[in-house]
This record gives sequence, structure tokens and C-alpha cells, in this order.
Amino acid sequence: MDAFAPINGVSLEKYAELAALMTDTGGDFDRCATIAAEHGIAWTDWETAMAGWTERMRDPSLMGKVALAFMPLYQAALDAKRSDNLLRGDL
Repeated sequence: MDAFAPINGVSLEKYAELAALMTDTGGDFDRCATIAAEHGIAWTDWETAMAGWTERMRDPSLMGKVALAFMPLYQAALDAKRSDNLLRGDL
């Protein structure tokens, strides 16, 4: 298995981007589903990808490689979200 192969069409980069965009949803599934759909990802594919990426990050046989790759991607996505919010005056 390629630890970095997309899951249901969701790459690790896309997972990080969408996870960052969903940080302000408070876990509201409808809002998360809307964000996923706006980025071309069906909710069922997002749920599968979310579970799959979480599992890969926790998999001890991968020695944290996926988690180590995810963190800078997620941080960059959060930074981009903050920058977009600042430009729009949403903060």
C-alpha cells in the first residue's frame, strides 16, 4: 500500500486544505458537507477519506510518516485561511 495514495479521490494535500477550512464549523456536519461539496468532494467520500487519513496517521507501521507530512500541509492551509480572512476583514 502506498501510504500517500489518495483515499476516495482525496489527496493528503486536499485533506489538509479541507480540514483547515472546516475548523470553524464546530463539527456541524451540514457545514462540513457544504465545504466538501464546494471543493468537488461528496460527503461520503470525505467521511471515508477522513477516517482513512486518520488511520494512516495513527498506523505505527508507517512510523508517523503520514502525520509528519500532514502537519506542514495543514499549517500552510490554516495560514492561507487566516490570510484570506484578514484580506476580507473577517477576523
